Amino acid sequence: MNSTIKDKIGQCIDCPPGTPDQPIIKDRCKKMHYKRHRAEVNYSKSSKEYKIRKPIPKVSKKRAIENAKYTVKRLEFLGKPENRKCPITGQETTDVHHKMGRVGFADQWARINSIPLLLDTRFWLAVSRDGHRQIEENPSWSKQMGYSLNRL
Repeated sequence: MNSTIKDKIGQCIDCPPGTPDQPIIKDRCKKMHYKRHRAEVNYSKSSKEYKIRKPIPKVSKKRAIENAKYTVKRLEFLGKPENRKCPITGQETTDVHHKMGRVGFADQWARINSIPLLLDTRFWLAVSRDGHRQIEENPSWSKQMGYSLNRL
């Protein structure tokens, strides 16, 4: 070994008296007793009881309130007679398509009245599942037909 640091040589506190001097770390022999001592210390550290943490909620409190309001408004919206037939496929409606998205506010009026796009029925469209898929997969066509609007 080409190190300039020399091992400390001495008598191990755990070995029986009369054992020859050997390399030691913290008064224990390097080969056996020091490793066992560290294992015991680490085991005692790991056996402590840890406080069980509360998981991070999947939905914020504010969003949970909005989701509850949305469910009620959605059922009312889909229950109206003019919203029972999909304008794209002609099937029975099951989904609500948000023409401008669901995050943010549509305009200054909505911002003043605290109506987020998620709850703004002016930009909702009742569609079937197949119609909704067609709108989402063909964005340029849906904007051209008026089924989607620019979000900016």
